[in-house]
Amino acid sequence: MLAVFIPMVMGSAGNIGTQSLAVVVRGLAVGTIDKKSVRKLIQCQFFIGIIVGFLCGLVIAIVISLIPFLQSSWLLGLIVGGSIMASLSVVCVVGAVMPLLINKLKLDPALASGPFVTAIGDILSLSIYFSIATSLLEYL
Repeated sequence: MLAVFIPMVMGSAGNIGTQSLAVVVRGLAVGTIDKKSVRKLIQCQFFIGIIVGFLCGLVIAIVISLIPFLQSSWLLGLIVGGSIMASLSVVCVVGAVMPLLINKLKLDPALASGPFVTAIGDILSLSIYFSIATSLLEYL
């Protein structure tokens, strides 16, 4: 049953990572990001990830919990919702940090950041999902 929700977890994390990446790449291109604003930018992206992750995770947890034919659907909802909340928070920061690191290496962050954020986001979101699921597996 866990495999059904993998695309949702990975897709949500990929979407927020790409959005965060776009915000930072735009800021670098326009010149609104300097050394003083980097910390504030990363904190802002982290809090955005927490808020969006919490809201999406809550809605998804409630919806999955209401599916009548799933056994222990409330626990499955908790696993998927918690995974989305944690994944979105982490991957949002990755999406903000990656273009800054690529820019520091004197490479074009608009070209090189996307594949890295996607790959790292997929790995992290899947790891978070299965870590939470494994820790709660005995109750499922």
